[in-house]
Parts: sequence; structure tokens; C-alpha cells
Amino acid sequence: MEKSGHFGGSLLLYFGILYVTGWRGDTIETLGLALVAAIVAACMSVKQDADNFLWGIFHRTWVTHSLTTVLFVTGVTYIVFADLLHAGAMTLYMTIAMLSATLSHVLLDSLTKGGVPLLGPFDDKKRGLRWFKGSNVLINWAFMTAGLAMAAIYFGLIRL
Repeated sequence: MEKSGHFGGSLLLYFGILYVTGWRGDTIETLGLALVAAIVAACMSVKQDADNFLWGIFHRTWVTHSLTTVLFVTGVTYIVFADLLHAGAMTLYMTIAMLSATLSHVLLDSLTKGGVPLLGPFDDKKRGLRWFKGSNVLINWAFMTAGLAMAAIYFGLIRL
């Protein structure tokens, strides 16, 4: 997946979680928090690919592409915002944002032929549906469109 696919996938998951759980912004403050956290989710969704240095030797290892990483990042985010920063409502938004960023990245990369070490560090076998040979511009833009549509639904611009 490319950046556009990861951006869209994280927005789709982030706003999908907020929509399905009913955690709707009803004030300017909560709508603003949701928007800021969505931007963080979209930007952080491509950070896992920063492991693609030294000709990709470390790309898609369990450190950046596993469910262990998703749990770790989500937990650390919650601890930082809840216990250290005492951030109130921002804690939930940022925790969901980081969960969405990391989980969507891992799941979307698992759709490619390379797979990901989902169960790392316990098992380094690369797993996934492996539907796509590589990055497909149509798939990337489909996820981007779906993510933006979910954001529009969440903010009430599109009604279901």
C-alpha cells in the first residue's frame, strides 16, 4: 500500500470506530478533538514505513508490522494521555487515533503479497490475505475515498 491507501484506511477505521460506538462530537470542542486526532491518525499511519531504510532490510518486521506493535502503541498512547498529560477527552480520541493508524497499516499491508508478521515476535511467519501483488493506485484511492466518506458521515455531511 502507498501513503494514500494508508491515509484513507486509517480515516476509515478511526471514523468508523467513532461512528459505530456512538462517540459523536456534539460540541465544537469535541468535533475539533475528533478532527485533530484524525489528522494524527492519518499522518501516523505511514510512520511504519519509515522502517524501509538500508534497502528495505528491516521493512515489515514484527517491530512495526505486528499486532503486538498495535497493542503496545495503543497502550502507551493511553498511558501518556491519561496518566501523564491528564488530557481528559483527548485521551480517548488519541488512543483511537493511534489504534486506527497502526492497526489499519498492518491490516492493509497484510492484503499485499508480501504479508506481515502478525504474530511477531512470537512467530515471524508473514501472514495475510495477500490479494494484491503490490501497490495498486485504484485500491489506494478506493481506501482514501472510503476514509473521506466515513469522515463526512461522522461529521454529518452525508446522512445514512
